[in-house]
Amino acid sequence: MTNRVWFLSRPRVCETTMISSDGISPTSLHATKTFRYLTYHEISNTEPEYRYSVSLAKFAEHARCLRRLADVRHSESGSCPITFDDGHISQFDLALPVLKEFSIKAIFFVTAGWVGRREGYMSWKHVDEIARAGYEVQSHGWSHACLSRCSNRELDVELRRSKSELESHLGIRVSAISAPGGRWNQRVLLACHDAGYERLFISEPWATTKKQDGIEVLGRWMVTRTTDENEISAWLKGRGAPVALARMRNLATSAVKRAIGDRSYERVWRALARKNRSIESQYSGKETKT
Repeated sequence: MTNRVWFLSRPRVCETTMISSDGISPTSLHATKTFRYLTYHEISNTEPEYRYSVSLAKFAEHARCLRRLADVRHSESGSCPITFDDGHISQFDLALPVLKEFSIKAIFFVTAGWVGRREGYMSWKHVDEIARAGYEVQSHGWSHACLSRCSNRELDVELRRSKSELESHLGIRVSAISAPGGRWNQRVLLACHDAGYERLFISEPWATTKKQDGIEVLGRWMVTRTTDENEISAWLKGRGAPVALARMRNLATSAVKRAIGDRSYERVWRALARKNRSIESQYSGKETKT
Protein backbone atom coordinates (compact mmCIF):
# COMPACT_ATOMS: atom_id res chain seq x y z
CA MET A 1 0.00 0.00 0.00
CA THR A 2 1.37 3.43 -0.92
CA ASN A 3 2.06 5.82 1.93
CA ARG A 4 -0.64 8.46 2.03
CA VAL A 5 -1.66 11.03 4.61
CA TRP A 6 -5.42 11.17 5.00
CA PHE A 7 -7.28 14.20 6.32
CA LEU A 8 -10.34 13.64 8.47
CA SER A 9 -12.06 16.18 10.69
CA ARG A 10 -14.38 13.54 12.17
CA PRO A 11 -17.69 14.48 10.53
CA ARG A 12 -20.67 13.31 12.55
CA VAL A 13 -21.56 9.64 12.23
CA CYS A 14 -24.62 9.17 10.07
CA GLU A 15 -27.50 7.09 11.38
CA THR A 16 -29.27 4.52 9.22
CA THR A 17 -32.60 6.05 8.28
CA MET A 18 -35.06 5.83 5.43
CA ILE A 19 -34.09 9.15 3.84
CA SER A 20 -34.65 10.16 0.24
CA SER A 21 -31.89 11.54 -1.94
CA ASP A 22 -31.19 15.26 -1.68
CA GLY A 23 -32.53 16.94 -4.77
CA ILE A 24 -32.49 14.02 -7.19
CA SER A 25 -35.76 12.56 -8.37
CA PRO A 26 -35.86 8.82 -9.12
CA THR A 27 -37.54 9.64 -12.44
CA SER A 28 -34.56 11.78 -13.49
CA LEU A 29 -32.30 8.73 -13.54
CA HIS A 30 -32.20 6.27 -16.41
CA ALA A 31 -33.59 2.83 -15.54
CA THR A 32 -31.32 0.02 -16.69
CA LYS A 33 -32.58 -3.23 -15.14
CA THR A 34 -34.69 -4.71 -12.39
CA PHE A 35 -33.11 -6.23 -9.29
CA ARG A 36 -34.18 -5.88 -5.69
CA TYR A 37 -31.99 -5.88 -2.61
CA LEU A 38 -32.61 -6.34 1.12
CA THR A 39 -30.51 -4.62 3.78
CA TYR A 40 -29.71 -5.92 7.26
CA HIS A 41 -27.71 -4.29 10.05
CA GLU A 42 -27.55 -6.10 13.40
CA ILE A 43 -28.49 -9.73 14.00
CA SER A 44 -29.51 -10.52 17.57
CA ASN A 45 -29.61 -13.75 19.57
CA THR A 46 -32.68 -12.45 21.37
CA GLU A 47 -35.80 -10.56 20.36
CA PRO A 48 -34.51 -7.03 19.70
CA GLU A 49 -36.03 -3.69 20.64
CA TYR A 50 -34.07 -1.63 18.10
CA ARG A 51 -36.01 -1.29 14.84
CA TYR A 52 -33.12 -2.27 12.55
CA SER A 53 -31.96 -5.26 14.56
CA VAL A 54 -33.30 -8.64 13.42
CA SER A 55 -33.43 -11.76 15.58
CA LEU A 56 -31.42 -14.78 14.47
CA ALA A 57 -34.61 -16.84 14.28
CA LYS A 58 -36.28 -14.32 11.98
CA PHE A 59 -33.15 -14.01 9.83
CA ALA A 60 -33.16 -17.78 9.38
CA GLU A 61 -36.84 -17.57 8.32
CA HIS A 62 -35.94 -14.92 5.77
CA ALA A 63 -33.07 -17.08 4.47
CA ARG A 64 -35.40 -20.05 4.01
CA CYS A 65 -37.83 -17.80 2.15
CA LEU A 66 -35.06 -16.51 -0.14
CA ARG A 67 -33.79 -20.01 -0.78
CA ARG A 68 -37.30 -21.16 -1.64
CA LEU A 69 -37.84 -18.24 -4.04
CA ALA A 70 -34.48 -18.85 -5.68
CA ASP A 71 -35.26 -22.55 -6.14
CA VAL A 72 -38.66 -21.77 -7.67
CA ARG A 73 -37.06 -19.36 -10.10
CA HIS A 74 -34.16 -21.76 -10.73
CA SER A 75 -31.76 -18.90 -10.05
CA GLU A 76 -28.21 -19.12 -8.79
CA SER A 77 -27.63 -18.67 -5.07
CA GLY A 78 -25.32 -15.78 -5.87
CA SER A 79 -28.25 -13.75 -7.14
CA CYS A 80 -29.97 -13.70 -3.74
CA PRO A 81 -30.23 -10.03 -2.85
CA ILE A 82 -29.00 -9.80 0.75
CA THR A 83 -26.79 -6.90 1.77
CA PHE A 84 -25.35 -5.96 5.16
CA ASP A 85 -24.29 -2.49 6.27
CA ASP A 86 -21.70 -1.33 8.84
CA GLY A 87 -19.67 -4.50 9.52
CA HIS A 88 -21.20 -5.39 12.88
CA ILE A 89 -19.68 -8.52 14.44
CA SER A 90 -23.11 -10.19 14.59
CA GLN A 91 -23.04 -10.39 10.81
CA PHE A 92 -20.01 -12.68 11.07
CA ASP A 93 -20.97 -14.61 14.19
CA LEU A 94 -24.68 -15.12 13.50
CA ALA A 95 -25.61 -14.27 9.91
CA LEU A 96 -22.70 -15.89 8.08
CA PRO A 97 -23.44 -19.46 9.29
CA VAL A 98 -27.05 -19.06 8.12
CA LEU A 99 -25.93 -17.81 4.72
CA LYS A 100 -23.65 -20.82 4.37
CA GLU A 101 -26.37 -23.23 5.51
CA PHE A 102 -28.76 -22.04 2.81
CA SER A 103 -26.06 -21.41 0.17
CA ILE A 104 -26.98 -17.75 -0.11
CA LYS A 105 -24.52 -15.13 -1.26
CA ALA A 106 -24.49 -11.57 0.09
CA ILE A 107 -22.73 -8.23 -0.13
CA PHE A 108 -21.09 -6.93 3.05
CA PHE A 109 -20.73 -3.13 3.08
CA VAL A 110 -18.06 -2.43 5.68
CA THR A 111 -17.24 0.84 7.44
CA ALA A 112 -13.52 0.53 6.84
CA GLY A 113 -12.38 2.88 9.62
CA TRP A 114 -14.17 0.76 12.21
CA VAL A 115 -12.58 -2.57 11.22
CA GLY A 116 -10.34 -3.76 14.04
CA ARG A 117 -10.72 -0.39 15.77
CA ARG A 118 -14.25 -0.28 17.17
CA GLU A 119 -15.79 -2.63 19.72
CA GLY A 120 -18.67 -4.69 18.41
CA TYR A 121 -17.41 -4.63 14.83
CA MET A 122 -15.41 -7.05 12.74
CA SER A 123 -11.63 -7.30 12.62
CA TRP A 124 -9.66 -7.57 9.38
CA LYS A 125 -9.43 -11.31 10.05
CA HIS A 126 -13.23 -11.55 10.05
CA VAL A 127 -13.64 -9.47 6.91
CA ASP A 128 -10.89 -11.42 5.14
CA GLU A 129 -12.61 -14.71 5.99
CA ILE A 130 -15.86 -13.39 4.53
CA ALA A 131 -14.11 -12.36 1.32
CA ARG A 132 -12.26 -15.68 1.06
CA ALA A 133 -15.56 -17.53 1.49
CA GLY A 134 -16.73 -15.94 -1.76
CA TYR A 135 -18.88 -13.14 -0.41
CA GLU A 136 -18.64 -9.66 -1.86
CA VAL A 137 -17.05 -7.04 0.43
CA GLN A 138 -17.59 -3.39 -0.49
CA SER A 139 -17.37 0.05 1.11
CA HIS A 140 -19.68 1.77 3.59
CA GLY A 141 -17.42 4.78 3.88
CA TRP A 142 -14.50 5.38 6.22
CA SER A 143 -16.22 6.68 9.38
CA HIS A 144 -19.96 6.27 8.58
CA ALA A 145 -20.26 10.03 8.01
CA CYS A 146 -23.28 11.28 6.06
CA LEU A 147 -21.78 11.77 2.62
CA SER A 148 -24.09 14.60 1.65
CA ARG A 149 -22.99 16.59 4.74
CA CYS A 150 -19.25 16.15 4.15
CA SER A 151 -17.03 18.90 2.81
CA ASN A 152 -15.39 18.07 -0.50
CA ARG A 153 -12.20 17.12 1.33
CA GLU A 154 -14.01 14.95 3.88
CA LEU A 155 -16.01 13.30 1.12
CA ASP A 156 -12.82 12.44 -0.72
CA VAL A 157 -11.48 10.73 2.42
CA GLU A 158 -14.72 8.81 3.04
CA LEU A 159 -14.74 7.45 -0.49
CA ARG A 160 -11.08 6.98 -1.36
CA ARG A 161 -9.60 5.96 1.97
CA SER A 162 -12.23 3.28 2.59
CA LYS A 163 -11.75 1.90 -0.91
CA SER A 164 -7.96 1.90 -0.60
CA GLU A 165 -7.93 0.24 2.84
CA LEU A 166 -10.30 -2.53 1.83
CA GLU A 167 -8.40 -3.26 -1.37
CA SER A 168 -5.04 -3.18 0.40
CA HIS A 169 -6.04 -5.45 3.30
CA LEU A 170 -8.15 -7.92 1.31
CA GLY A 171 -6.51 -7.95 -2.11
CA ILE A 172 -9.86 -7.37 -3.82
CA ARG A 173 -11.37 -4.80 -6.14
CA VAL A 174 -13.84 -2.47 -4.46
CA SER A 175 -16.31 -1.04 -6.96
CA ALA A 176 -19.43 -0.36 -4.87
CA ILE A 177 -20.41 1.71 -1.86
CA SER A 178 -23.58 1.98 0.19
CA ALA A 179 -24.36 5.49 1.41
CA PRO A 180 -24.40 5.72 5.24
CA GLY A 181 -27.88 6.69 6.35
CA GLY A 182 -28.95 6.62 2.71
CA ARG A 183 -27.79 10.24 2.29
CA TRP A 184 -26.62 11.13 -1.20
CA ASN A 185 -26.98 13.83 -3.81
CA GLN A 186 -25.56 14.88 -7.17
CA ARG A 187 -22.23 15.92 -5.63
CA VAL A 188 -21.89 12.56 -3.89
CA LEU A 189 -22.73 10.74 -7.10
CA LEU A 190 -20.03 12.57 -9.07
CA ALA A 191 -17.49 12.07 -6.27
CA CYS A 192 -18.20 8.33 -6.24
CA HIS A 193 -17.54 8.19 -9.98
CA ASP A 194 -14.29 10.15 -9.61
CA ALA A 195 -13.15 7.82 -6.79
CA GLY A 196 -13.59 4.78 -9.03
CA TYR A 197 -16.92 3.39 -7.85
CA GLU A 198 -19.35 1.87 -10.31
CA ARG A 199 -22.34 1.24 -8.02
CA LEU A 200 -23.99 3.33 -5.31
CA PHE A 201 -26.46 1.52 -3.04
CA ILE A 202 -29.02 3.69 -1.26
CA SER A 203 -31.92 3.24 1.18
CA GLU A 204 -34.83 3.88 -1.17
CA PRO A 205 -37.00 0.97 -2.33
CA TRP A 206 -36.82 1.55 -6.07
CA ALA A 207 -37.78 -1.44 -8.18
CA THR A 208 -35.21 -0.76 -10.90
CA THR A 209 -31.55 0.08 -11.04
CA LYS A 210 -30.91 3.64 -12.19
CA LYS A 211 -27.85 4.95 -13.97
CA GLN A 212 -26.44 8.45 -14.05
CA ASP A 213 -22.98 9.87 -14.71
CA GLY A 214 -21.60 6.37 -15.20
CA ILE A 215 -22.82 5.17 -11.77
CA GLU A 216 -25.52 2.60 -11.15
CA VAL A 217 -27.81 3.73 -8.31
CA LEU A 218 -29.46 0.77 -6.63
CA GLY A 219 -32.35 1.01 -4.19
CA ARG A 220 -32.77 -1.36 -1.26
CA TRP A 221 -35.48 -2.45 1.14
CA MET A 222 -34.54 -1.86 4.79
CA VAL A 223 -35.33 -4.97 6.83
CA THR A 224 -36.59 -4.31 10.36
CA ARG A 225 -37.27 -6.46 13.42
CA THR A 226 -40.91 -6.89 12.36
CA THR A 227 -40.35 -7.76 8.68
CA ASP A 228 -41.90 -11.13 7.89
CA GLU A 229 -41.69 -13.65 5.04
CA ASN A 230 -44.74 -12.22 3.27
CA GLU A 231 -43.10 -8.80 3.08
CA ILE A 232 -39.81 -10.27 1.88
CA SER A 233 -41.59 -12.21 -0.86
CA ALA A 234 -43.66 -9.20 -1.96
CA TRP A 235 -40.66 -6.87 -2.00
CA LEU A 236 -38.63 -9.22 -4.16
CA LYS A 237 -41.53 -9.82 -6.54
CA GLY A 238 -42.15 -6.09 -6.70
CA ARG A 239 -45.89 -6.25 -6.14
CA GLY A 240 -48.52 -6.54 -3.45
CA ALA A 241 -49.74 -4.47 -0.50
CA PRO A 242 -46.38 -4.56 1.38
CA VAL A 243 -44.69 -2.88 -1.60
CA ALA A 244 -47.29 -0.11 -1.81
CA LEU A 245 -47.21 0.40 1.96
CA ALA A 246 -43.43 0.58 2.11
CA ARG A 247 -43.27 3.10 -0.71
CA MET A 248 -45.94 5.28 0.87
CA ARG A 249 -44.01 5.15 4.14
CA ASN A 250 -40.84 6.16 2.32
CA LEU A 251 -42.59 9.11 0.65
CA ALA A 252 -44.06 10.21 3.98
CA THR A 253 -40.65 9.98 5.63
CA SER A 254 -39.12 12.09 2.88
CA ALA A 255 -41.86 14.71 3.29
CA VAL A 256 -41.29 14.92 7.05
CA LYS A 257 -37.55 15.21 6.53
CA ARG A 258 -38.00 18.10 4.14
CA ALA A 259 -40.43 19.81 6.52
CA ILE A 260 -38.35 19.66 9.72
CA GLY A 261 -34.84 19.30 8.31
CA ASP A 262 -32.40 16.43 8.14
CA ARG A 263 -30.82 16.85 11.57
CA SER A 264 -34.13 17.31 13.39
CA TYR A 265 -35.52 14.27 11.62
CA GLU A 266 -32.50 12.24 12.70
CA ARG A 267 -33.20 13.04 16.37
CA VAL A 268 -36.82 11.98 15.95
CA TRP A 269 -35.77 8.82 14.13
CA ARG A 270 -33.35 7.82 16.90
CA ALA A 271 -36.16 7.99 19.44
CA LEU A 272 -38.75 6.17 17.33
CA ALA A 273 -36.34 3.44 16.21
CA ARG A 274 -35.09 2.99 19.81
CA LYS A 275 -31.52 3.40 18.70
CA ASN A 276 -30.43 3.44 22.34
CA ARG A 277 -31.55 -0.22 22.55
CA SER A 278 -29.33 -1.37 19.67
CA ILE A 279 -26.48 -3.81 20.25
CA GLU A 280 -24.13 -1.14 18.93
CA SER A 281 -25.15 1.30 21.67
CA GLN A 282 -23.81 -1.11 24.30
CA TYR A 283 -20.30 -0.28 23.14
CA SER A 284 -20.83 3.51 22.97
CA GLY A 285 -18.47 3.79 20.02
CA LYS A 286 -15.45 2.61 22.03
CA GLU A 287 -12.33 1.76 20.10
CA THR A 288 -10.64 -1.57 20.65
CA LYS A 289 -7.30 -1.65 22.39
CA THR A 290 -4.34 -2.62 20.22
